[in-house]
Amino acid sequence: MMTPLARQIQADFKRNEATCQKALTLLHLLSNKARFRIVCVLARGEFCVHEICEIVGGCNLSNISQQLKMLTLAGIIKKRRDQRRILYSLKDPRIAQLVEFLRQMLEAK
Repeated sequence: MMTPLARQIQADFKRNEATCQKALTLLHLLSNKARFRIVCVLARGEFCVHEICEIVGGCNLSNISQQLKMLTLAGIIKKRRDQRRILYSLKDPRIAQLVEFLRQMLEAK
């Protein structure tokens, strides 16, 4: 027999299935080191693929481009053309807040 609190939590879970799925998708996308680092870079501003590759370091342009495409298709980042360059940025500023929260929480003191 469940307690009233357990029943309430169960009802909340049933109501929030879509939210749960969105969270799992986001966390899955961020579980890749290259994608996580790209999101960390974009949390600080708008950059082209070459800048992102140089900032992240130890990677090749092709891999960064693939990860940017995946993040774009997932709706995490957006891109815009600036003359000859394509600039990438976070689509939702709350992602930057999440990255900052994780940094503060996990940074060595």
